[in-house]
Amino acid sequence: MPKVNVVFFASLKEAIGQGVYQVTFDFPITIGELKQKLAKELENGKALLEKGIQSSIDFEFARDADRIPETVIEVAFFPPVTGG
Repeated sequence: MPKVNVVFFASLKEAIGQGVYQVTFDFPITIGELKQKLAKELENGKALLEKGIQSSIDFEFARDADRIPETVIEVAFFPPVTGG
């Protein structure tokens, strides 16, 4: 199983206590399934299950139902972005 970098940004990074985490998993897997896995593995991983958490796969926006390709390099999670 390859290792994939999972990156956390902004307040999510603070809540989880780290900016990058290397994870291994079996394919196929969706973003939502990865969130569940990380919520169990990481001490404060339940922050990933909060409403509005956004994600990307190799710098492209992704939804919970999207499958992560076997060629993935990075998955990122970040809180909702607000503007003004």
